[in-house]
Amino acid sequence: MKGLLIKDFQLAKTQGKMLLIVALVIGVFMEIAGMSEGFVTGYITIIMSVFAATSISYDEYENCFSFLLVLPVSRKEYVNEKYVFSGILIFSAWLVGLTVGSVFRIIRGEPVLSAEWLAGCFSYITVAVVFLSLMLPLRLKFEGEKGRVVLPIAIAAMGILIYGGVKLANLAGIDVTGSSIKVLNQMGAAGIMAMLVIIPVAAAVISWICSRHILEKKEF
Repeated sequence: MKGLLIKDFQLAKTQGKMLLIVALVIGVFMEIAGMSEGFVTGYITIIMSVFAATSISYDEYENCFSFLLVLPVSRKEYVNEKYVFSGILIFSAWLVGLTVGSVFRIIRGEPVLSAEWLAGCFSYITVAVVFLSLMLPLRLKFEGEKGRVVLPIAIAAMGILIYGGVKLANLAGIDVTGSSIKVLNQMGAAGIMAMLVIIPVAAAVISWICSRHILEKKEF
């Protein structure tokens, strides 16, 4: 797995570095323009989660997948490496965004250790992990052009389901927003933080199991 990690980090060094710089510049610009301090944290984290998933595309290029699996690397190790690499990349990007956001809060005279601010930052890494947990199995299941088409469709379908569910609840007289705020208030800060940890961990474990199963059954 060490060799695979070196390969992906070399890729991140050449391809991801420029992406991170662009994301950082855009994030900082939006902060200066008046967006919330959490914008740069969320933007950089999500962008790098997308890059982590697209690293599979480089492995598919010129039938590299077949070559990689000829090496002393099992399919399980390949999947494990993708999740380890993605986790390191997302967490590193999140730390960069958190640092930049904290600097802006200090400049504006706002407290860095605010519970609301920290909960918002943790929510970004939760969204990134859940998003990546959806993308990795899909990229392993569908190759090339098919994978690039299926992924946006899956994300759009998920958005439509959520939007449709909220609309149906509103038609049924259920105030989804009000109910959600009430539940979050009852949970308190500790409960919300626990939820922000449990959800990504559960999503990542389920995604990892699915990815291992997909790659074991896949033929090249």
